[in-house]
Amino acid sequence: MSKRFYGFDVSYKETPHNWSHKHDFPIDEIWNTDNALAQLIVPRLQAFKALDKHGYPEDFSDMRTWNNTIQKMIDAFELMKYVHSLSDDEERIVSEGLSVFCKYFRNLWD
Repeated sequence: MSKRFYGFDVSYKETPHNWSHKHDFPIDEIWNTDNALAQLIVPRLQAFKALDKHGYPEDFSDMRTWNNTIQKMIDAFELMKYVHSLSDDEERIVSEGLSVFCKYFRNLWD
């Protein structure tokens, strides 16, 4: 059986124990919402970074620094996709990436 999830076909084996309330999402995606969202966000940020964008937030002096900031977001979410135990350096990368993601979330458009 397959279900559409954000435009993707998601195959699943339906049992009463592996689905959340009202069968909206697999329970493992609910238990690990951070990982599930990171897996959705990474390819979109990568595509956005590669896009021939027409501008950047006024905080930046050029497209290179804007793309470097987008890469910090990508790095953070890449670490969050599967890793549960992070080193101190990885925690710093995640913290910085999430911080700029929050700050510039509304600038992720072109």
